[in-house]
Amino acid sequence: MFARPLASFTGLTLLALGILLLLPDCASACSCASLGSQQQQAKQALSDSAAVFSGEVVDVGEGPPIRMMGSRLPSSRATLRVSEVWKGPEQETLEVSTPVSGSACGYPFKEGQEYLVYADGKQELKVDLCSETKPLSKAGVNLQALRNSERTKVRGPLSDTSGGMSVGMMAGVAGLGMVASFLLIVRLVRAD
Repeated sequence: MFARPLASFTGLTLLALGILLLLPDCASACSCASLGSQQQQAKQALSDSAAVFSGEVVDVGEGPPIRMMGSRLPSSRATLRVSEVWKGPEQETLEVSTPVSGSACGYPFKEGQEYLVYADGKQELKVDLCSETKPLSKAGVNLQALRNSERTKVRGPLSDTSGGMSVGMMAGVAGLGMVASFLLIVRLVRAD
């Protein structure tokens, strides 16, 4: 007599857990894929970027429109006093543009803060939230990878020893839970 309500409750609980596991930890129209360990991401970002440098933001203002996906978006321009360069132009100051619109993944530079910047672009340097750009105070792993970049070339690629579960693995586990819940609900409906 209690089997059907208990099975229904179990199926709904598994479905709810599957949905919760798939939800992002913050709501954002911008999503960025990140694969591998932080060290691997930093190494890949160095090779993919046109410029990699650290510096303090001395000015943030309106920038020229940026072309993205066939449309022109408003942008802001951050001027940074450069302190160290790993790749790209070696100048006292560099300017980077970033989209203003949150849905276009603009990077929120703040005047007076120091950043490690990974920029793209040939004529004009551009940054967005999906780059490895971050406040210098949170860039320890990136700085270590940049400073050891010559050594890692000789010793080979770094392996991920974090022991954490990858995003793909979490999605797979959540998907299996949802499929199991769906099959349980279908079985209960057919039993009626």
